[in-house]
Amino acid sequence: MTAPPDGTAHLATIGHAYAQESERAGERLRSRVATLYDVPAGMTFAQYRETVRFGDDLPVPSARDLTVEGVPVRSFTPEGLSRGTYLHLHGGGWCLGSHTMHDETLQRLADRTELTVLSVGYRMAPEHRYPACLDDVLAVARAVAERPGAGFLAIGGESAGAHLAALTVIAIPERLGRQPFSAVSLNYGAFDLTAGFDRALGLLMPGATDARRRAASPAYADLRGVPAARFCVGTGDALLPQTLLMEARWREHAPTELDVFAGAAHAFTTVRSTAARVAKAREAEFLVRTQK
Repeated sequence: MTAPPDGTAHLATIGHAYAQESERAGERLRSRVATLYDVPAGMTFAQYRETVRFGDDLPVPSARDLTVEGVPVRSFTPEGLSRGTYLHLHGGGWCLGSHTMHDETLQRLADRTELTVLSVGYRMAPEHRYPACLDDVLAVARAVAERPGAGFLAIGGESAGAHLAALTVIAIPERLGRQPFSAVSLNYGAFDLTAGFDRALGLLMPGATDARRRAASPAYADLRGVPAARFCVGTGDALLPQTLLMEARWREHAPTELDVFAGAAHAFTTVRSTAARVAKAREAEFLVRTQK
């Protein structure tokens, strides 16, 4: 997942004016990813996880720590009256990251969209194997959807978080008898687990067969009944082909929007850059539009 696909510059739909800035940021991101799963000697994975941060968001005093169905959740409320809820699922290869690392971004999103944002602290590998992470997200999603007067409901995330968001909107209608989500925001998602991810999946699903990986992949799922979706990825992301294929399949069942940022790498929205700022603004605009 460290090398961008070749010959993809022409696929960019946005970000041409600041492509060089995105490429420079991408070089820094890829150098970090190369050693991301190397745990220092004498340290457990849980201890190592505490030393890894994605992005440089600072904590905000408005954030509240809650528990929903036994799952830790960090809550951000808009300045005015809330019109609904957005569930955020952080990235990190199902093993790293935290629901407490994106305070500034999520508070800004709450204010822009007039939605309460709940960042879900799902269980992670290697301590908890798949489907523990998905079970936690589904439990929170169901609890929020069943609240009286729940209002508008959306979900989204980055990388592994986008994978879990896609699986959630696919799986939850069977549990609720309806689709409670009106929108899903999928940023550079891992949609086909049969294609790579060996180090992360070795922790999440050790010894998994291709059949099991396929069963956990949104790319092969029945997409009937899914909500409107926004897809976001960079031309410097090895997951670009997965996003393009997933968006094409999704579009057969629900409205989609697709932003392909010129020169941007995997996880580009976690660093301060023009591309990240524009992507976050466009995500907020998508969530506002789908409320109407």
